[in-house]
Amino acid sequence: MKKKWIFLLRLGLALFLITFLISSIGIEKIIETIFKVNPLYGCLTFFCIIILFIISAFNVWILLRALNKIEFKAFLKVYAYSWSASLITPGQLGDASLIIFLKRYGIPLRRTSIAYMIDKLITLLIFLFIASYGSLFIFPELKQLWKNVFAILFLGIVVTLILIKIFKNTSYILSSFRKKLYDIFSEILIYKNNWYVIVINVSMTIIRWLTVTLCYYTSFMAFGKHVQWPDIAIIPIMSSIIGYIPVSVAGIGTVELTAIYLFSSRGIQNSVVLSCYLFLRFLQYALAAFLIIFSGSMRPKN
Repeated sequence: MKKKWIFLLRLGLALFLITFLISSIGIEKIIETIFKVNPLYGCLTFFCIIILFIISAFNVWILLRALNKIEFKAFLKVYAYSWSASLITPGQLGDASLIIFLKRYGIPLRRTSIAYMIDKLITLLIFLFIASYGSLFIFPELKQLWKNVFAILFLGIVVTLILIKIFKNTSYILSSFRKKLYDIFSEILIYKNNWYVIVINVSMTIIRWLTVTLCYYTSFMAFGKHVQWPDIAIIPIMSSIIGYIPVSVAGIGTVELTAIYLFSSRGIQNSVVLSCYLFLRFLQYALAAFLIIFSGSMRPKN
């Protein structure tokens, strides 16, 4: 019941933010912008979203395959269902479905969880690096602030490690934290004999970032707006990082609000930015709907 109310609150906030953005910009202006969409660039954007989906699936598969042999075709079917479900179900039910369905292929829950966690961690770290660089590029005045933040983080890590070493046997909280860190590193060390899959995943994550860039470039071009590099490469990542904050469903509203603020600082009209992001969400959900319709043939049999 508690999770249900949390989901409803997040859904309510997402709807409120989207309604607020549309009303503040003007629905007539947005509709006028959307009707000017270029069909060619629109199709290219949808093609980029499909490629992005395949790359995302491959990134998890390459990590999982090092632990359990599974064909990419079989994994893609399961991943397609879980990815689609994650867009329309509350919480992490979509992610959980990936683990559950792979168990039907005889793959232990722990191994699927490890591959999925490491892929998420690599993606988050690379995207955080891009977002950090992007914030300095767009707002040079934040340079000193970032120096202070990194100095505090480094100091905090050093102090934490010292405290764990000193009070590892007397403090329950610190000993528990130490155990969790040890468990995480132990799971990562599973790949010590298959280190190349980590390299492949990192490389593909960079390609994934470039594909995301192409998605947004073609989407803006669909509305007749050319966005220059590196704005088109870093602003979508910065806004997507905000979407990781669990205050709305799938980052709906928070991502668009951040993107409008950042792109407008680079001279892009609010109506174009919102139309572009709504268009991308529409294409993403269209792909998800297509996959869900054929989910019966995709899901593995018991």
